[in-house]
Amino acid sequence: MEKIRVLIVDDDPMVADINKNYTEAIAGFCVIGIAKNGKDAIYQINTFDIDLVILDIYLPEINGVDILSLIRREEKNIDVIMITAADDSATVSRVLRQGVVAYITKPFKFDRFRLILENYRRHKQTMLQKSNLEQSDIDKIFATPVRSEKQGTPKNLHAQTLTLITNYLLGCSEPISAEELASGVGISRVTCRRYLEYLVNEGQLQMDLCYVSVGRPIHRFTLVGKKNKPIG
Repeated sequence: MEKIRVLIVDDDPMVADINKNYTEAIAGFCVIGIAKNGKDAIYQINTFDIDLVILDIYLPEINGVDILSLIRREEKNIDVIMITAADDSATVSRVLRQGVVAYITKPFKFDRFRLILENYRRHKQTMLQKSNLEQSDIDKIFATPVRSEKQGTPKNLHAQTLTLITNYLLGCSEPISAEELASGVGISRVTCRRYLEYLVNEGQLQMDLCYVSVGRPIHRFTLVGKKNKPIG
């Protein structure tokens, strides 16, 4: 299956960049554009070949709900994932009736975002490969397989620091050591190792032992699903 072409729509440049990095860290997706307002989003939707729109609701000029309505009214072959701070039941109900793939409220964790996109990719592949679906296939498509988040972040870890580390790792072009990460984020090596251990145990981070010409081998870390340059 070819890579899924994604348009990011968010008026906050920092959030748009984070969503872009998150998306491109997941195998099978490529971001072909970023729109910072509703008019630009509609222009790109009408101009480029897009498979998926990751869409905010609160946008200048034309809001995300109206953009979704336009996509459905014109029967475009485009899927939509809402990522927004809007959590009122009326808005959620309205966009669900117009057929969004998923609805994520801000702020959110990379793990949730990755799980939703990976499931979307699998379901899209299933529908491309089969002309007729079994009931079990349909059940999987309409299910929302999101891991329970009741446990939350462990007491000795802070969600903001965890997000800061994850975002830093997303921006790395190659695997990184605990010392390099600690220096880049601005935390102690002891603190950094605690967060890295948690991410490895959660399956979000891959740890590899890299041998150097002088001294002891070094552990280097990569976010699972992110294609970084190999060391050496």
